[in-house]
Amino acid sequence: MKLQRRSLGLVSAALLLLSACAGLAPSTQAKRTPIVFVHGNGDSAALWQTTVWRFESNGWPTDHLHAIDVPYPLARDADNKAQAGRSSTQEHMAFLRDEVQGVLRRTGARQVVLVGNSRGGNAIRNFICNGGGAALVSHAVLGGTPNHGVQAIPGVNEANEFSGTGPFLRQLNAPKNAQGDEVCGPTRWMTIRSDNNDKFAQPDGLWLGMKGRPTMVGFDGPELKGPPMWSFPKLTTGKRLTP
Repeated sequence: MKLQRRSLGLVSAALLLLSACAGLAPSTQAKRTPIVFVHGNGDSAALWQTTVWRFESNGWPTDHLHAIDVPYPLARDADNKAQAGRSSTQEHMAFLRDEVQGVLRRTGARQVVLVGNSRGGNAIRNFICNGGGAALVSHAVLGGTPNHGVQAIPGVNEANEFSGTGPFLRQLNAPKNAQGDEVCGPTRWMTIRSDNNDKFAQPDGLWLGMKGRPTMVGFDGPELKGPPMWSFPKLTTGKRLTP
């Protein structure tokens, strides 16, 4: 499964909400929490350039804004099998962990805010839940992340990172408490999605080459149980359905 370039419309909205969160924007620049931006599948750090400009124009120090650039940003066809030019979920998470630790060393901060689009949200969740990130991440904002897969059909490509019935997402989505929440740690979470315009959160398999077959994933696929969720009409967190 190859997820192509993803629009950042909803992520921009998330950043506006994030900048208004209590505790994230103290009066002095020196106390502002560093923000690490995590791009999606096949994308690059360049996609965050205008977002970084917006934060700078609102008083965030430049050295507290960091967009990672994953060396091999495409997910493997099967996460458990090496593939040239692709990265596994473990490699993706490890790269994010190293980048976060570098930002903390450079800024002297104790925590960061993570903002992720699409596959970037998978790495964020993996880092916080499985990579020691819970104590290092104060807030996590996920825009258009396929948290329940691009399809969740039992037996279909379950080794792929984006399979809702595969081992990677199953363990991330396993209930974390008695309420059944799907998020980890003391980190404060927010998920953001399109109302129905995300190409990879569709009930029909048309865009996956399976026209007429139910994907078992709905428009609400990017939602997570537990944290606040925002749905925006006529915007997209992913590749739109129209050119």
